[in-house]
Amino acid sequence: MDARDLLLAFGLALVLGALIGLERQVGRGPDGHGLAGMRTFALYSLWGAGAGYLGDEFGAGAFAVVAAAYGGLLVAEYWITGRRGDAGTTTEAAAFAAFVCGVLAWEGEEVVALALAVGVAVLLQSKAWVHGMVSRFSEEDLLAVLRFGVLTAVILPLVPDRKLGPFDAINPFEIWLMVVFVAGIGLAGYVALRILGPKGLAPTGLLGGLVSSTAVTLGFSRMSKRVPEVTDALAAGVLAGCGLMYVRVLVESFVIDRAVAELIVAPLVVLFVLVEGAAAWWWWHSRQRQAESNLVVRNPVTVFSALQFGLIYGVVAFAATVLVDRVSEASLSIVAMVSGINDVDAITLAASNLVRDGAASAAVGAQAVLAAVAVNTLVKAGLAVVLGSRRLGARVAPVLGVAAVGAAVAWALV
Repeated sequence: MDARDLLLAFGLALVLGALIGLERQVGRGPDGHGLAGMRTFALYSLWGAGAGYLGDEFGAGAFAVVAAAYGGLLVAEYWITGRRGDAGTTTEAAAFAAFVCGVLAWEGEEVVALALAVGVAVLLQSKAWVHGMVSRFSEEDLLAVLRFGVLTAVILPLVPDRKLGPFDAINPFEIWLMVVFVAGIGLAGYVALRILGPKGLAPTGLLGGLVSSTAVTLGFSRMSKRVPEVTDALAAGVLAGCGLMYVRVLVESFVIDRAVAELIVAPLVVLFVLVEGAAAWWWWHSRQRQAESNLVVRNPVTVFSALQFGLIYGVVAFAATVLVDRVSEASLSIVAMVSGINDVDAITLAASNLVRDGAASAAVGAQAVLAAVAVNTLVKAGLAVVLGSRRLGARVAPVLGVAAVGAAVAWALV
């Protein structure tokens, strides 16, 4: 390596270390005088680049000695700052990252080194945001994440991946994979809801639709009788959640079998625009700008909910396979309509899997999905009318009724 390359490597290391040190110095405020800042962190990264240089020149032993000396420096720094009453290790961890940036800069990994330095600086700067976000979560929420990890990383690899039972209609691994898939969608929506907070009824309904549009419909419908003055905003929330269901169905079908998704994408996009457009209208029409929502969306990841969906999916998949094998492909829509009363995910996944495996045509799979969507949309319109106030029903039912008819027409045209 010539002198120019040496200077570039060491110069980049200095800049990246200074970037991390700048955040430490600015974020610490005036009370942090005397602690590591821009100059110190620039030297930390330079130390990393120097360790890389010495390692190339004199072997891995030289690098190990220099790295060990740096580690000793960090230990000493932690001991000194600890005696001052600061027992945190964030600065020391950032110093280690600065050292790594220096090593990467020396090895010619400029892009990785820059990305690491910027990422560390952003992470350090986001302390207040991270603390605020974490404060929104409870121990139950942490348990939900751990449960999802158990469902995914512990149970899934142990489930046998072969067809079992009559007609070879049941694949345990496939069923549990669908459980993980739907639970993951629900958990993502729940986490987003918790992070953003209830900043309005319509956004709450929209995010709640990722967890369960039926839950949004039930919760907002009941609320409309207790707080009638926010009926327009509640209607916007219900419609926003119901409209997002069409996106969820599209995502599921695209993941499992693209052929089904291509047949249903046009009608579902039209339904999405129709329902979400109505939601936007009622939200704009509403004078209410309530920042808090009384809707309580329970954590979607529980052992019971996972087993419940697994059972539903298994039954639907078995019935669909038997009907297609023994009766006709057209009977799949009957299963879909019955399944759609309670849930659209199970039949969407089951039908898409049948198409992917060659047991049904793409048109039949698409018809099954649309039949479930039509019935499910109609059920939610009925829930709004029966459980909600008259005003809420008048705002929600016509839109969802038209959407249900649209899904039925699309079913007939596929």
